[in-house]
Amino acid sequence: MESAAPPSDQAQFFTALRRQFRFYRRTNRFYGLLGFVLLVSIAFLVVTLVENSNSGNAASYVASLLGAVPTFGIIICAFIGGDAIAMDFGSGTGYFMLVLPVRRSVLLLGRYVAACAVSFCLLLVVYATALLGASYFFGAGAIPWGTVAQSLGLALLYVLAVVATAFFFSSFFRSPAMSMVVTILILFLGFDIAQSIVSVAGVEPWFSILYAGDVITTVIVPVAHKTTTGMGRFHFTTFSPYIWEGAVIMLAYFVVFLGISLWIYQRKESKG
Repeated sequence: MESAAPPSDQAQFFTALRRQFRFYRRTNRFYGLLGFVLLVSIAFLVVTLVENSNSGNAASYVASLLGAVPTFGIIICAFIGGDAIAMDFGSGTGYFMLVLPVRRSVLLLGRYVAACAVSFCLLLVVYATALLGASYFFGAGAIPWGTVAQSLGLALLYVLAVVATAFFFSSFFRSPAMSMVVTILILFLGFDIAQSIVSVAGVEPWFSILYAGDVITTVIVPVAHKTTTGMGRFHFTTFSPYIWEGAVIMLAYFVVFLGISLWIYQRKESKG
């Protein structure tokens, strides 16, 4: 009697995708993050409506509310992808998953796409509230839809890069809890501290994914690439990436860290 053929890579991919979506729903991770994003976004919107702080024009208003997107993206992607690889190592459940006739690369890519989709959907909440406020103050016709669309595209690239980075850090741990904590600390605090230190020294923080995320708003309202404030020997330099520069940094993070994550995941041993 012939044995049944193993499922195709496409079938395995969509199975991994559906399982990861169910995992986010079952653990209430998606609902918790959705509540957090809704609460903060609506609070910002209500404050601008109550104080009538319309920032002068629709573009600057939208950009001001979207200023939190890079930080939100770091938090969301860290929680969503911070344990994506670690969950398969050091536990019996992960051991039995990896001994199934499933290609590890397909399994990881299914999880990665699910993590990116969920993270991007959560960021869309921020965009929705910003556009709602801009429509109220200035009318839908005054909104710069072209640059907002470019900002959305950059936000998607940002999500791809940050989730890939979260997967990378997750690949070094066997404990999902430890992996989650370390990933959040590195992405949320580590990059911010390192960026602040080099900025004080007058060095552009081109290495920082958080710095690259600034293009999400500067594509709507351009700012100077370099600004120096202070007097005499005491001065402080702030940088803002060029649009192409931010996109290149994010693309590099996406390609490098997702590639390394795939390489580690296929070679790491699971302990049952």
